[in-house]
Amino acid sequence: MATKKEDIMGLIGARQEDESCLTFTYSSESKLAGDGVSTKVTLPGGFDFTIDEPEAFPGGSNAGPNPLDVMCASLGTCQEITYKLYATVMDIDLKSVSASVDADINLSGFVGVGEKVGFSGINVDITIDAPDASDEQLDALKGAVDAHCPLVAPLVNPLDLTTKVVKAEPTGSTEIPQKNLVEGVMALIGAAKEDDKALQSKYSSSSVLNGDGLLTTATLTGGHTIVVDEPTTMPGGTNKGTNPLDLFCASFGTCQEITYKYYGQVMGVHIQSISCKVEAPIDLGGLVGLADDAVGLKSMTGTITIESSASQEELEKLKEAVDAH
Repeated sequence: MATKKEDIMGLIGARQEDESCLTFTYSSESKLAGDGVSTKVTLPGGFDFTIDEPEAFPGGSNAGPNPLDVMCASLGTCQEITYKLYATVMDIDLKSVSASVDADINLSGFVGVGEKVGFSGINVDITIDAPDASDEQLDALKGAVDAHCPLVAPLVNPLDLTTKVVKAEPTGSTEIPQKNLVEGVMALIGAAKEDDKALQSKYSSSSVLNGDGLLTTATLTGGHTIVVDEPTTMPGGTNKGTNPLDLFCASFGTCQEITYKYYGQVMGVHIQSISCKVEAPIDLGGLVGLADDAVGLKSMTGTITIESSASQEELEKLKEAVDAH
């Protein structure tokens, strides 16, 4: 389905008449069970995939991309789709747009050694094939996308993030499995203590949007790809892949699960399985140039359900460790 200016203008008109018509909740559900850190993700629209860590990480089997590369992909593809929508409205003939995202991080903070936890910087390089557009038009297009891309705002400004832990009774053995995860994590901690740059890492994705619609394919490290699209309710969407904002929810939920698994092992907390449901409400009026004060995600909630023989108090202490790292 082609992305048409009249369809986008119709969407804008509908939002002007009804402020609630572009109000949605993006979400993901995922579950980590078993000895490793592979987690199964289910997204709205009927999309399922696996997120994992590379074999270099404790418990990783490279069965799917890791959460932080997925976060990069969600940002890059969201940028591309926003470029396509605004180019269409601005009468710019956009042949293709591609995004290369690099995010720097020192995982020393993740293992409790470094002071800085999380990304130190995210860089997005956009390549536009629009041979008939002037430099002035491209500058105006970039300005519009930077101001209205739903994933730029929550990565630049504070996001109201809430998580809670729910205890579920275990259904099988209560023995703590996979002791080798502890050994692997302790090895990472030791490396970080010896060299503060030992866990310096770069997560990334590259993606390209070609053609008349909004479908884009992201390529991630480890040989993984993710098809990203929009539902048919969005002009140009064909629902052939998950959308960027549900994917963003999945990156957060699975990162939570993997972090709980690592810290649970180190702290001796029995965990049979961990599941996470993420919900992120949004008013896409900001995306279409209306309600600029509502651009991007403003809040996100993660409900973590842990199947465990541990007490609620032990799980709350585990939550403190995960929240901090």
